[in-house]
Amino acid sequence: RKWREMQHAYSSILQAVVSNKYIHLLMKRDLLSTMRLEYELWCPLCDAFAPIPFVKTKFEASKMPGNVSAFPYPAGKDHYQMCRSSKEEMQQTMLGFVPQVDNVGEIARGGKKGRDFFLDLSSAMNEMYTNEYAVSEKVWRRREQVRAAIEQVMSNSREFPPGTKVAVFGSSANGFGSPNSDLDLCLSIPASAADFTNDGKGVEAMTNLASKFTAAGMRDVNTERLTARIPIVKFNVPYNDNGTEILVECDLSLQNPLALLNTSLLRTYATISPMSCVLASIIKRWAKSRDINNPSKHTLSSYGYVLMLTYFLKNARRGDGNPILPNLQWVDPQWAQNPTNPYREIAAKPKSPQTLVAHPTLENYVVNSYFYRQGLEGLQKYCAYNNGPSTIGVLLASFFHYFAYTFDYKKHVVSLGNKLVEKEVKAEEDGWSVYKSGLAIEDPFELFYDIAHVVKANNFLHIKKEFALAYSKIANEAQSKRDIITGKELIDMICEPVSQDEGRD
Repeated sequence: RKWREMQHAYSSILQAVVSNKYIHLLMKRDLLSTMRLEYELWCPLCDAFAPIPFVKTKFEASKMPGNVSAFPYPAGKDHYQMCRSSKEEMQQTMLGFVPQVDNVGEIARGGKKGRDFFLDLSSAMNEMYTNEYAVSEKVWRRREQVRAAIEQVMSNSREFPPGTKVAVFGSSANGFGSPNSDLDLCLSIPASAADFTNDGKGVEAMTNLASKFTAAGMRDVNTERLTARIPIVKFNVPYNDNGTEILVECDLSLQNPLALLNTSLLRTYATISPMSCVLASIIKRWAKSRDINNPSKHTLSSYGYVLMLTYFLKNARRGDGNPILPNLQWVDPQWAQNPTNPYREIAAKPKSPQTLVAHPTLENYVVNSYFYRQGLEGLQKYCAYNNGPSTIGVLLASFFHYFAYTFDYKKHVVSLGNKLVEKEVKAEEDGWSVYKSGLAIEDPFELFYDIAHVVKANNFLHIKKEFALAYSKIANEAQSKRDIITGKELIDMICEPVSQDEGRD
């Protein structure tokens, strides 16, 4: 571990040197030439330097920083190519592929072949979303009927305060799910009875309600998680679909207002930008197929990937310099009603009794629930500006490229705030580990909470490798001299299920 940290530190020094356009004024030419060659050997995906190609023994070649006298001066194209070849050999051995780093914009502009390639990819993404992920009115009605049936059993039980409602949250309601998403629900207790969830009353009522579910014909009622921080009852609801019985999997939790708030925020993003739903469906398909979408195995949740996508889209720029996706928590309401150049945000969120909400489990912690959610017609037109025939395919490739090569995981946090959030600031304000070099994702409302805290260091490196692999597959096919594969074939290639013998680094 210490050796890896030393190599990281040395690579950071090299990066600072080679990226400084005035460095030639401070350093001798021979030393600068050597450091540039050394930096050519560094691979952040492998987390290592490649062997030095200018020494005779393997032992000397593996030492980094190595024998600087072994590096040639002046350095020519052949010497840089020797370093690149050494790095590619290491990448092939450690990663199983050579990462493609060419910018997606250059590939997309690479003549008719590049344009046709991304046009076909975009078409395939839209078709797959329509056929497999778009939720029909029939499915929405089924979910509402199941929700209403559960609410009826709850009301008849008389276990909960008057005015308690059953609400749907998560992927079944936020616009980023599929027809097969489980139904996540919560009991929304009225503010006048806020104390009900304390002193065990809520858990006792949930236990009694579970027995009522069984009596009402609901199946496989499971109360094992009633002792969790947020009590949950799991069960299946039989639903008659034109003579065919369907079992709808349900999770019912107690008083989860922040989950409802997050659902409403994502639902609004889905409403103004249907394109983001298409992108999310392919990204979630990819993450699940590549076995990097399971928090119980210390990888990232689907919610985490949707937040990463939203972060990427709010920071990516259109041709006019405005963001592809407005930031709903910070967009200027006046601009949002009539979006014109330039894009504007507010300096501070409104603070009022309507926007400031007490945290359901933490004393003295107040959540600012504000985000722009009314009068969305202007933002819908604004987001439709991006939806050209090849936009979605280019954005998918750009998303993979960004989180493989551009985002600075060591310094920054994925945040939907209005400014760049640094890890050092989160360490000072919320106690996050300043030494964690992997992925960190700030919850949009519980700002102290790291969505990616479950992701271990080795799994982070594996996720980053998968970002690079997905992008490399797209870039290699886009620039291939053989016949272009179809968009559907490319999606299948990107989302190829991980084999048992691939293993983790």
